[in-house]
Amino acid sequence: MKNMNQDYLIQKYAEASEKVNNAGGDRYYKNYWQGIKDTYHSLLSEWFEGWANNGSVGYYVFVEGMDYNKAVFYSRTGLTVNATA
Repeated sequence: MKNMNQDYLIQKYAEASEKVNNAGGDRYYKNYWQGIKDTYHSLLSEWFEGWANNGSVGYYVFVEGMDYNKAVFYSRTGLTVNATA
C-alpha cells in the first residue's frame, strides 16, 4: 500500500508540474498549480525517504522533469537521459 501511495503522489506531482510548465503568462493559474506541486513535494519528502533516488520514477519526474508515464518507462528499462549540447 505504501508504494501505491508513493506512486500516486509522484503521479500527481508530475501532473501539477506539467500544469505549471504549460501555464504560459497566466500567473494565477501558475501560482495555483505551483502551490499544489509544492504540497505534493512536501508530502513525498516527509513520508517517503528516497522517493527521488537515482533511477527511480521519482528521480525522473523530479530531477529530469519527465511526465509520469515516461518516468515509469525509464525507471523500468534502466535507460539513462543523455544531455545534449
